[in-house]
Amino acid sequence: MNTLVAKLKKLSDYVGQTRGQEYFELLVLALSDILECDYILIGQPNDCRTSCTTVAVAAFSRVEDNFTYNLKDTPCYQVTNSGACCYSSKVTELYPKDQLLQDMHVESYIGMPLHDSQGNVLGILVAMHTSALKSEAEITALFEILGYRIAAELERVEQDRSLNMLSSIFKHSAEAMLVTDADHKIIEVNQAFCDMFGYRRSEVMGLDPKLFSSGQHDKTFYRNFWHKVFKKGVWQGEITNRHANGSVLEQWVSVNQIRDESGHVHHYTAIYTDLTELNKARAKNLYLANTDPLTGLSSKSYLAEELKSPGIKSLLVIGLDGLRYLNDAYGFDVCDELMRNTAQIIKSQVVADCYVGGGPGKYVLLFKSKVDLQAIAEKLRSYFRHHQVSANDISVFLSLSFGGAKGHSDLLRLGVTALRQSRDSGDLKCIVLEQDAIAAESQQHMLFVEANNIIHTAVNEQLIVPYFQGIHDNLTGVIRHYEALARIHHDDQVLTPYSFIEAAKVAGMLPVITRQMAQQTFKVMSHNDYTFSLNITEYDLNAQYLQGLLTELCQTYDIAPQRVILEVLEGISSTGKDSHLKQLKALKLAGFKLAIDDFGTEYSNFERILDLEVDFLKIDARYIKNIHIDRKSYEIVKALSFFCRNAGIKCIAEFVHSVEVQQCLLELGLDYSQGYLFSRPEPFSAHQEQGSVKVTLDNEKAGVIVMTLTGHIQKTMRFTDAFRQCLMDYAQPVQFALFDFRHSDYFQMGESDLIDRARLAAIDPLYQQLDKIAVLVEGKYAEKMAALWCSSVDAVFEVRYFNNERSARDWLYGESDFSLSA
Repeated sequence: MNTLVAKLKKLSDYVGQTRGQEYFELLVLALSDILECDYILIGQPNDCRTSCTTVAVAAFSRVEDNFTYNLKDTPCYQVTNSGACCYSSKVTELYPKDQLLQDMHVESYIGMPLHDSQGNVLGILVAMHTSALKSEAEITALFEILGYRIAAELERVEQDRSLNMLSSIFKHSAEAMLVTDADHKIIEVNQAFCDMFGYRRSEVMGLDPKLFSSGQHDKTFYRNFWHKVFKKGVWQGEITNRHANGSVLEQWVSVNQIRDESGHVHHYTAIYTDLTELNKARAKNLYLANTDPLTGLSSKSYLAEELKSPGIKSLLVIGLDGLRYLNDAYGFDVCDELMRNTAQIIKSQVVADCYVGGGPGKYVLLFKSKVDLQAIAEKLRSYFRHHQVSANDISVFLSLSFGGAKGHSDLLRLGVTALRQSRDSGDLKCIVLEQDAIAAESQQHMLFVEANNIIHTAVNEQLIVPYFQGIHDNLTGVIRHYEALARIHHDDQVLTPYSFIEAAKVAGMLPVITRQMAQQTFKVMSHNDYTFSLNITEYDLNAQYLQGLLTELCQTYDIAPQRVILEVLEGISSTGKDSHLKQLKALKLAGFKLAIDDFGTEYSNFERILDLEVDFLKIDARYIKNIHIDRKSYEIVKALSFFCRNAGIKCIAEFVHSVEVQQCLLELGLDYSQGYLFSRPEPFSAHQEQGSVKVTLDNEKAGVIVMTLTGHIQKTMRFTDAFRQCLMDYAQPVQFALFDFRHSDYFQMGESDLIDRARLAAIDPLYQQLDKIAVLVEGKYAEKMAALWCSSVDAVFEVRYFNNERSARDWLYGESDFSLSA
């Protein structure tokens, strides 16, 4: 016991009144000397207790640098997690994975945990020796006595570190900080506080923070403030205080109430953030967001928020007419000033709930109560009709257009639509659209979005396919030319351009569609010798890729450019850009033929047509569909046909839907007819799936021609070419004909199609030279349809149908009166 006391006294002499790191280093040196141990260390485990960092280390009576080591598979791990442990010898054999023990050649080990005031392990005290320990009990007793003092010093050092850190934060923080006692007397402020409020530290010490009150908050505000502080211990919010110079400070404040362990309040802290500049910037941004920069009126985003309010509202959209010409005439600066002054005049003339700048040359007035929009529009129109608007040294009369909307929602889009309709109508009235019109607009919008999605899917998955419509040659009576028309296969449906062309324009997809159409059309047409038409648009010409693409396709599929007809809209040829016209001329020079599509729908330019050396002119459907009953249409087509003949241009009539229309076209000498009367748009394979026709001279009797049909006979299939060739070879008049339809499905087509075929034959000059025609059929249904066919042509020539060839010949030759005619 005396020995232990002596060692404690010696230890006390070693460390004296030292503190902190000096204390720890002197302590491990003293223990190393007094206990005659090779290694003494004080360490602190990390929070996860996976590693330990030494605070002080003595090795062979010398202080060494601190280090960090892993606790896993070490005796220190046992000390940290389970308590004191002692190994008087062979410790390295017990912990073979502890490389540190191996490197230090440690034989014996004693370790003790150091606990803080809360009983948690704060550190460890370890003694290690390179030989077996001889005074294990004495070392353990000494460690137990010293453990409390070492733990207390470790805890004090940690607290000092935290206090120093907090003091530094308080002193150097950019945020203004204030501390008061329980009686609300200021006991500390930092430099940032002095800078923010304009006071020196000495001027505020001992004073109540009421000194900084701006006087802008009432008693209710402070009552709620203190209620929250006392109830929850914290208050945060925006507040206004006053600077030492009297100016108002806009601040964000966080006030905290500090209580001791017994729950008594002993301090208050406050942290201030200056919002003055932030609020100015916020106000500026809010102004910019809610104000139209051109007119100074409210912005469209502000209007959008106003329109969200409940209730029926009215909206008047005002458009400044001829803005582009004003810009060209007076310049942008003058026009901007005109628009600003116009906005102020509108505000002075009309009382509205909201005045909005709707973009260049547009103004929007919002009314939340019931108003007469048309009367307001007329009032403004009358004012601007009699008063000029000035800008700089210029005064001009301005013309305005108006569109109105009424309802609960989506009024801006509806009002813009009304403005567009008002302008398109050409008169001065203000069109007002009600809420019901939104449903149609929304439906149209949804259809547009759906069409856009369909187009992109079709392009990516190669679902755009060409359908072909035959064009009837009115001279030869056959179809040797086809127009390729775009179709989209979607969900087992075939979509026509009517359902996707507008969406394709907006999406910029027309050139992509044209490319796919051209590639597939050339591929199909490489297997025959027909000529064919492709539609091209101004968007294709803008992209300037056509000549390269078409030339490449001609080479790839071995198709002569002369077989390809490029159909362009009338507007491109008549008023197109110079770059468009250069491309068309280059394509023409390369051998491609040009056709003007829908001629008569826009501004016809006959001189430009001649300049381009157009090959075909397609007369628009509006002049064709009623040509048989509309004299004006007849005369227009007559004039166009006359022009084309004299200019050497082939003329094509579109929308030929009846025999009566075709009769008029033949009278006027049009070269080609296109329409459902002759051919419907179909995949080209459908046009090819047809039977055969054979026309020969009769072996039994001169002057008789025999036509035999075999297989599937389509509506588009023509016999005129074979008929004409036979007559040319014979070179003699022919009066009689025997039509053998027994081995074909000619009479299986629909009734209306059959009548059209019969009536077309009746007006064909080739057939009109015949006196008698005998028709051979087989089957009851065929006889019924043959009777219908005969009744449609018997005004032109004598015709009968038979189911027996001998009877047919006898009647045809005048040798018998027997017939099966209906």
